[in-house]
Amino acid sequence: MSSTLSDVLDFVERLQTLDEMNAAWNYFLTYASRFGLTAGALADMPGPGERVQDTVLCLSWPDEWTKRYLEKDYIRNDPARLHMTRSVEPYSWRQMAACDAYSKDQKNIVYEASEFGMKSGMIFPMPGLRSGPAMVTIAGENDDLSHEDVMRLHMAAIYTHAVVRKLSGARKEQSQIASFSARERECLQWYAAGKSEWEIGEILSISEKTANTYLERAKQKFGVATRKQAIVAALRGGVIQY
Repeated sequence: MSSTLSDVLDFVERLQTLDEMNAAWNYFLTYASRFGLTAGALADMPGPGERVQDTVLCLSWPDEWTKRYLEKDYIRNDPARLHMTRSVEPYSWRQMAACDAYSKDQKNIVYEASEFGMKSGMIFPMPGLRSGPAMVTIAGENDDLSHEDVMRLHMAAIYTHAVVRKLSGARKEQSQIASFSARERECLQWYAAGKSEWEIGEILSISEKTANTYLERAKQKFGVATRKQAIVAALRGGVIQY
């Protein structure tokens, strides 16, 4: 056990010195590759109206598998995601594929990944930063991890998630907040609080039409279809606060 702790604590110590998100993620993948797991992802689970490509922070999968997964919107039926409602502890692909709750088509998503060298893997559930759960997942050829291996990878995943969150949050908030005017942020904030366009206009001493313009402009900047989706994106990106 002492060697296990020493190994992963060395990883964490080095990880925390990194100041760039991709460097932190690549360092985690290098660590995971020692266990025969060379592909992975770190993502928030998409909410209503969101796509996984909009919520993923780090993705290191074979290109063809990424293309297939995104085009077919596999995230909606992937047992890797669905199993998060059944376990807060790490689980393997083998464990989730053995669960009777999933259909043959759902399990086939897991099996298809093996065509791209991802024959087994681990899921580490994580808390999302603003809404819903998140996960760190790693995959590769090794289907024979020991209990201590899983412990080491779990601890490494927890710290990687925290560091990536910190670094991505700073980067996203700086870029996203800068792209919104103060008035757009105020309108979004009041709309999130349940205020109508007329009420926002009264609060900010602008016309109802002007409030509508600011809200529509903010929606367009996020590239979403509805204002509710814009609010979710604004909260997630730090443009407005709870």
